[in-house]
Amino acid sequence: MKKRTILFVMFCILLCLSGCTSSKKEEEPAGPAYDLGGKTYYNTVDNYGHDNHSKVWFGKDGSFVLSDSYTGGYYDIDGSWTLNENVVTLNVDKSGQGSYSKIIFEVEDNDTLKLKTTLEGSKSDDTFSINEIKGSSVKPADSGSSGSSDSSGSGSGSGGSDTSSSETKPETSTERIPCTGLTSLYKNYWAYEGVKSYDLEVKAEPSNTTDKITYKVDDENVVKVNENGIATAVNEGKTQIHIKCGDIERTVNFETRKKGATEGARTFKANVKDVDDKFQPTIYFDGAGNFDFTENTYVGMGHFKGTYKKNEEENRYYLTVTDASTMQGFAGADVKEIVFKIVDDKTLKLKTDLCMSYNSLYFYLQ
Repeated sequence: MKKRTILFVMFCILLCLSGCTSSKKEEEPAGPAYDLGGKTYYNTVDNYGHDNHSKVWFGKDGSFVLSDSYTGGYYDIDGSWTLNENVVTLNVDKSGQGSYSKIIFEVEDNDTLKLKTTLEGSKSDDTFSINEIKGSSVKPADSGSSGSSDSSGSGSGSGGSDTSSSETKPETSTERIPCTGLTSLYKNYWAYEGVKSYDLEVKAEPSNTTDKITYKVDDENVVKVNENGIATAVNEGKTQIHIKCGDIERTVNFETRKKGATEGARTFKANVKDVDDKFQPTIYFDGAGNFDFTENTYVGMGHFKGTYKKNEEENRYYLTVTDASTMQGFAGADVKEIVFKIVDDKTLKLKTDLCMSYNSLYFYLQ
């Protein structure tokens, strides 16, 4: 009887200890809960030397606006954001530059994010901080609001009539900064029929002017230009584009050419490792002595146009560059001639170093 009592007491003790351990496990925190809603984070570096750094604002309603500082100035990316543990995913609805579907940030703490996606101006592993960056004209959103993003990252607040500054997008000063100058990449543009994203690369001075650049085309049957200065070559022909910014006006010429109309037109494409087929460097010879050489279009590094001649004795194509658009700091910005060696009727070998295309890169007939 005594032995049975002792066994019963030991069983009760073990049961009690098991219950205590279980309770402790249940009480353990699930991890830090991050509060990003309503805040603005600034890139702690500026990769292109502008006065204002890149910044990202997270709305409590789950929306975001990322203003990226790149070689051409600034452009906005917007859409919705979600938070999963310490990973913020930005689902892109619209981007003023580049082609993105998702942008990833890693949350280090409530005041610090690390970008994990390379953009036009902000690079992978750039640190974004809640602290205002010196020289920025945009103040951080009020981070003292009681609203917070939920664990799903929807960014929704506690509801009610909270109208604090952290609930609204950061705003720049409303004081007018007049446009004092207007420059375009070329005076005479041309593109082949059907090209839908030809960037006129128009820049206003100063870069922070509040005056908006507008475009008016004499004949939209030849080319159409949207509010961002992106042209779509419609039909063969010539016209003029009138550009205005505040009191400054500029007129440029645009010609749309019929691609492939000339006998002997040929297209060659490279096969660079780890680059999607649609972004491969591609060169088009129109058969009439003109070429159009587009490099990696995803990052926008290099677009060359001009005339070419084929030297049968040397087995080479000699390309004379008349128009060039290249990313700042990359090889090829000042190139005047591009040379291809003819390997065979369907294969060319580049003999010139450019932005994304290197000496000895092979191009294949499409």
